[in-house]
Amino acid sequence: MKKILNNLLHRLKEDSLNKRVGNSTREVEYKEKREIKTCLVFWSADTDQNKWFRKLESDFAGVKMDKLCFIPDGIEMLETDDLVAVRNADLGFGGKIRNGRLIAMLGCKYDLFIDLNKETTALIKFVLQHTQASCIVGMKKEGGVADIVIDEVTEPFGLVNKLNVILSGINKY
Repeated sequence: MKKILNNLLHRLKEDSLNKRVGNSTREVEYKEKREIKTCLVFWSADTDQNKWFRKLESDFAGVKMDKLCFIPDGIEMLETDDLVAVRNADLGFGGKIRNGRLIAMLGCKYDLFIDLNKETTALIKFVLQHTQASCIVGMKKEGGVADIVIDEVTEPFGLVNKLNVILSGINKY
């Protein structure tokens, strides 16, 4: 019974957030890979993250990477200085976000935002719509928000593998 009430309460909070969600005013700019200096990586907590994260760090050596992780209910993960954790508990009534570090991170400008989430929830959609990143890259998914959508990829490791090639192909004239 308690779980049903908690799910109902969370659904009400998500509905309030969806009603509040408005897009941020950001300028979309596609940068060449060598011009990218700052990056925000956003993913949902899972067990395979070490494998693809090492590859991402080696492909983008010299790029300052901030980390944002959505932690679903039932998964335990510690928040560190270089990692901002987003949980369903961060969502209050009326769609208010109660995570100060998340709000501060969304206010920062990034050259690239890498969305490695497989699904879109109200909280994930909020983050994607309020980032100040110049370019958002992500997988094709229902309800996804991205400037560059990498098709035929369903796992974060596949996106990381294709990302380097795609960004290297962007040229400014």
